[in-house]
Amino acid sequence: MKEPILIGTRGWEDPAWNGAFYPEELPSDWRFTYYSNHLRAVLVPATRWAAAAEAEVREWPDDSDSAFRFVLEGPPELGRPVADADAEGATARFASVTAPLRPLTAGFLLRVPPDAPADADDLDRRLARLRDRFQPLCIDLAPAHRDPAVLAVLDRHDAGLCWQAESEPAPRPGGRLLVALSRAAEPRAQRGLLERLAEWQREGGGIASLFFEGPRAPELARQARLLAELMMV
Repeated sequence: MKEPILIGTRGWEDPAWNGAFYPEELPSDWRFTYYSNHLRAVLVPATRWAAAAEAEVREWPDDSDSAFRFVLEGPPELGRPVADADAEGATARFASVTAPLRPLTAGFLLRVPPDAPADADDLDRRLARLRDRFQPLCIDLAPAHRDPAVLAVLDRHDAGLCWQAESEPAPRPGGRLLVALSRAAEPRAQRGLLERLAEWQREGGGIASLFFEGPRAPELARQARLLAELMMV
């Protein structure tokens, strides 16, 4: 049986959510617990876990439950060509800081900056380095980077391609993890997103996730979650 589509937001600490999603009087260190009681997945930006003390990260699983899921964004050093020693250092810190989250981790997102060179051979080496430690993996690539040689690297490593749902009509098939990013507010538009994610799952059987961004993200994620339950996806 396929996994349900993971639905949440990118991060959980946008100041615009105070008073709208979070009660005004809620202490800041209770926000994740509140979030995890209302939404069941989160995309953790690299800036968030990198700024956290390891003791704080160890508290996140205790502040959620065994059914909650994290998708972890990898360090920016892994998204561009860097010296092997720098890449290994970034990889080791990423693994160490996020180790307490691994039992609840659904997968990993690696962002390749738009200004990084589109080097298929270098990306192949980087994904080979990560393959045994961070799976399943989804790659966020700018359109300019999506040439056939680069996409073939993703297929070789069974990595998904991040779906920018605002500008792309459908996700690319393939990979074991799909991360979709959206700001869609209309129920009809959200239903379309969920239908395409469900189709991607039927074709490949991987983990599909939908994360909302922006000031209304928690409201939109809760709406999409209700729609997903009604659609049974």
